[in-house]
Amino acid sequence: MQARHETTVVHFGADGCHGSSSSSGGSSPYSLSGPSLDSDDGSTSTDEYCPDDPLEFRRHVSIFSPSVLAEVDPSSFRPISQSLSCVLADVDKHLQRMVLLLPAFSASAASAARTDALRKWLAGFNVGWVLDMDDNGSLPRREVGRRVSEWAHALGTMDRVFRHRHREVRSPVNEAAVAELAALGRLAGESAGAMLRLAGSVLALGSSPSKLLAALDVHAPVSETYPGLARTFSWPPSHPVSVASDAALAGLLDASRRCVCDLSAFIRAPQYPWRMPQGGEVHPCVGFWMGYFRGMLRNRVSLYFVLAGAHLDEERTTPLPPDEGSLVMELISCLEAVLEDKSGALAFPGLSQIFMLNNTSALVRRAVRSDLSMFMPPGWVLAREERMDGYLKSYLEVSWAPVVARLAGKPGALTVLRRRNPLSPFYSAFENVCSMQRGWKVPSPVLRSVLRTTVLESVLPAYRRYVDDHPEVEIPAGRSVEELENQLSELFEG
Repeated sequence: MQARHETTVVHFGADGCHGSSSSSGGSSPYSLSGPSLDSDDGSTSTDEYCPDDPLEFRRHVSIFSPSVLAEVDPSSFRPISQSLSCVLADVDKHLQRMVLLLPAFSASAASAARTDALRKWLAGFNVGWVLDMDDNGSLPRREVGRRVSEWAHALGTMDRVFRHRHREVRSPVNEAAVAELAALGRLAGESAGAMLRLAGSVLALGSSPSKLLAALDVHAPVSETYPGLARTFSWPPSHPVSVASDAALAGLLDASRRCVCDLSAFIRAPQYPWRMPQGGEVHPCVGFWMGYFRGMLRNRVSLYFVLAGAHLDEERTTPLPPDEGSLVMELISCLEAVLEDKSGALAFPGLSQIFMLNNTSALVRRAVRSDLSMFMPPGWVLAREERMDGYLKSYLEVSWAPVVARLAGKPGALTVLRRRNPLSPFYSAFENVCSMQRGWKVPSPVLRSVLRTTVLESVLPAYRRYVDDHPEVEIPAGRSVEELENQLSELFEG
């Protein structure tokens, strides 16, 4: 589409990943089959338009077919809590509200009454706020994500209500039915027109990751709902709602293309909070961007049109990938490159490798355990596991190879301080590395176990050989092989 930055961004920080059949190469120690990822507005209440008196109720609906009166139970209209009215989505309830509001959309109704009824109708879906938006959009960026979700739910429910009532009223054809169908069409047209104001608000946003998700989230329901409404109510292409919806769809697609072109720049943006975790753990940007990529795929059809149409735009200088899969893989590669570049800011020997191990592992897990896995080319996971092998070898070389090298000297090859234990340089280097790395964090239990095992196998055999080969060297208290192993087993807890 989520974390957590802007509302939309925040939404994508949580993963909710599911299983995948993607191959991981099988033989790597970083097998991905281990533990799962660490991984009021002031709208007017409708109650005042729902009279308790049956006589008052009948006065509101008297212009329609007698069958309407038989279908609606006035006693069902009782004051309902604001919290319930905000989430009311039951079609039958909205149909009953519609009966009360339709008289305001008859041919003889006053304009003020129609305006008031439209506001009450939209407020019943918790989207009365669309009438308070101007043509250029008036929603703060941080409100867009929440509003789009409410809006899409309301539009879908409205569509079902309109189609349901239209089917009920159109037969048999009589004077009352014709009058109700006309009023229903006016209500549908004015509702649909008002709902399109949100598209203008999205288009008014500056280019950003959140704008792309909002544009896709609005494009999908508009492209699905408005053609159906036009068919139901026989609106021609020149109908104001049809014209407005076509313009909104074109604007949303163009805005989406511009945002897609900017995504790589957004990922690299220096103003992004690229403060590096000093324990080498997973950077928040991994969860954010991987969740964001999944958010884009919520509306794959809309994204398909965004990418397909870009190749017909001769004025666009920035090329776009040909399909969703290529786009996702390109953006993930961009994220990996940024992580690699930023890791250079970690000055302690071995910390940049731990950082890349953590982040590559998290990135792969989030990909293979989500719907992103369907876009992975053959060998994608295996290539990253091999990359992780390289990080691990480099980590050993810069962190522990210098420690083990202290065991290469001979007991007699010391300075004149012959009483000094020849293992003192080894112990000193060992303690320095353990002290520093004890604060580093590897969140994944699988990766943490692999790291510890690798360090143990690199350091302890060399130390044991030295002790066995030099029985004359006194081993201080607390320096047995088992005690050094216990120290190494405490690493990477953070």
